[in-house]
Amino acid sequence: MTRNTFRIALPALLLVTAVPVSAQTEDHAPVSLKSSSKMMQDKPGSESWTYAQPTSVFQKYRTLIVDPTVVYQGPDAQFEGIEPADRARFAQIITDELRSEMAQSFPSPAKPQGDTMRLKVTLLGAEKTKGGIATATRVTPFGFATSAVKSALGKTGSFTGSVLYAVELTDARTGELLIAAVRRRTPDPLDVPATLSTTDTIKAVSRDFANSARKRLVELTGAPK
Repeated sequence: MTRNTFRIALPALLLVTAVPVSAQTEDHAPVSLKSSSKMMQDKPGSESWTYAQPTSVFQKYRTLIVDPTVVYQGPDAQFEGIEPADRARFAQIITDELRSEMAQSFPSPAKPQGDTMRLKVTLLGAEKTKGGIATATRVTPFGFATSAVKSALGKTGSFTGSVLYAVELTDARTGELLIAAVRRRTPDPLDVPATLSTTDTIKAVSRDFANSARKRLVELTGAPK
């Protein structure tokens, strides 16, 4: 795919703005991810990587299979201080939110059909939320005002964790890669409940991600909203 085609397809993609932090994905796409070799970095030094087919390719798809979210096992995984059991639990939260949200627009067939896409999310890493401190920075008048400014600018809230994940969308029958993307996402700075714990942060990110992903797929495919 040419860079020009990539730029045309990029605005229609289904994911989110990356939040730069110090991490391996600033330098390279996840080394153990199958689609890494096809992705291009959206901006030097960012954790945002993308591959996309031209938008016209998506018009034939109307059904979707959401695979269970996988916890990344590569050497550049980013789960500092997060136990394996919690990683698996966070992955399940993402799966549940995606399946619930996608079902509103895309039926899930028992087996792949000619119009079926397959969506796979890989949880690459997560940063813990500093519960209590993060909440306090939102509920004071000054903290709320600061958070409102950050929200308007699309920035992350103070002491709030984040989720690093990869999305791979394929043709469910042929396995052809349609979209691949790596993103880091945080809750909106004004989302106070998301600051209570790392689990609450994961839930908030998963809801927002699932909602935005469904809307983007509807735009790409022309499926009913």
